[in-house]
Amino acid sequence: MAMASRMSCGLQQCVLPGARRISAALTLVLLMCIVSHNLMAPFTYVLAQEFEGFLEDVNDGEDLDAFVPPVARGHHSMGSNAGPNVAINLPKRKEDTRGRSADPLHELWDEVEFEGFPVADEGLSSSTPAADGLQEKAGGGEVKKNEIVTKPRTRLSYIFEAAGVLFFVVYGVVFWKGRKANENIALAWASQFAGKDSIFEKNFSLLGFGDQPDDPSLIKEGQSTFKFYASGRRYCKSLLATMVFQNRHDLLSQLIYLVSPVKDEITIEVNMNEDMEPLVFALVRKKKAKDALKDLKDLNQFATILNPPTTRKWVSEDLAVISESRELATDLLTEALLDQVFGEKAFQTYSPYFVSLHFSDQFPDVKQGQVLQFTFQIPPANKMAEMTRLIALVPHCIDLIGRYKLSSAAKTKASGVRSKIKADEFKEAAKQRLEAIQKKKAEQQVTLSGKREEKERLRQLKKSMPKVKMSRH
Repeated sequence: MAMASRMSCGLQQCVLPGARRISAALTLVLLMCIVSHNLMAPFTYVLAQEFEGFLEDVNDGEDLDAFVPPVARGHHSMGSNAGPNVAINLPKRKEDTRGRSADPLHELWDEVEFEGFPVADEGLSSSTPAADGLQEKAGGGEVKKNEIVTKPRTRLSYIFEAAGVLFFVVYGVVFWKGRKANENIALAWASQFAGKDSIFEKNFSLLGFGDQPDDPSLIKEGQSTFKFYASGRRYCKSLLATMVFQNRHDLLSQLIYLVSPVKDEITIEVNMNEDMEPLVFALVRKKKAKDALKDLKDLNQFATILNPPTTRKWVSEDLAVISESRELATDLLTEALLDQVFGEKAFQTYSPYFVSLHFSDQFPDVKQGQVLQFTFQIPPANKMAEMTRLIALVPHCIDLIGRYKLSSAAKTKASGVRSKIKADEFKEAAKQRLEAIQKKKAEQQVTLSGKREEKERLRQLKKSMPKVKMSRH
């Protein structure tokens, strides 16, 4: 018995520790199952076929939380024919005393972590169609969200609109009438002086910008610019007349003309042959004589303003003669010209239309310097015949200059002056080229010296740096 009791005690001592370990392990497993079941209950998957039509029955005004099905803990029921699917009883939501849902998801909500995060209202969700139809009280009336509120138009807005429409109408009328007015004046001039049996038709063999008789005599380069071309006459190569009218088509220009009036002008340039004598001559208004002498290069270099002689007739007091020599001015201002156009009595008739005459073999800004330039003001279309005598000056002066011969002394003097001026111009051009070359060299030297200084600075900087020795271990 003693032996048996000792054996049983030894067996108990050997078995009890193992049984205790097994029971402790079973208890731990059971606790883990219970805890895992409670934690995973909110995330239980719900089969779609068990809740078909659930989302369709949700009202538009319900909260988004209604779409998250709460899962009751410990209420899993299996039907007799449930099969592998799991049926979960969904209890109704209960509100706690604080007005918050008793849903388990709310228990996981952290107010501190989601501070400032917008929470949808219980009665209306921001993603539902009811939110898009939200109406606000504004000004005592119902105004929908995102609706454009228009203010009533005032009387001032109607006035501005009427003024804008009136401005465009007036601008269009002025443009149309001004364009037609300029065209009518140009056609009147062409029919008077370039038509059949006219001055230019009798003195030039070709009129217009073409080789055929039906080609147009006038070319319109703009609403206020017209040109006429003629050629085929002795002593000259061609004639180009440029008519510049007022900007009658521009309303703003018309307003400016009320303060600063501008006249219609025609400039006739005749390119003479190369055998034209060396001469510079001009006849201008006395008020503009100094400006012409200052602005025109050939007049400044070769000519001076002449005083009226006392031994013969001279031009009107309103005119000034700028000539290279008195002999030239006396030869060109013949008795016929003084009596018919530039004399004291005759000039009163043509004074409103005369601007200037400029004859030069050194005409500025022209490749071929032998040019005769006539500048006149154009009268209205119904008074175009009043400038007939001025237009007749063109062929008369072409023949006069073409046949004119300077005396040997005057020609030698004129040729010497031109040679001296050309030599001075050549020296001036050479000086400018030399200065440009020196300037370029100086810039290059500055660049090279700057590079040298930078290189020397880097060398000195490198030299001043401490030397570091490297050794291998």
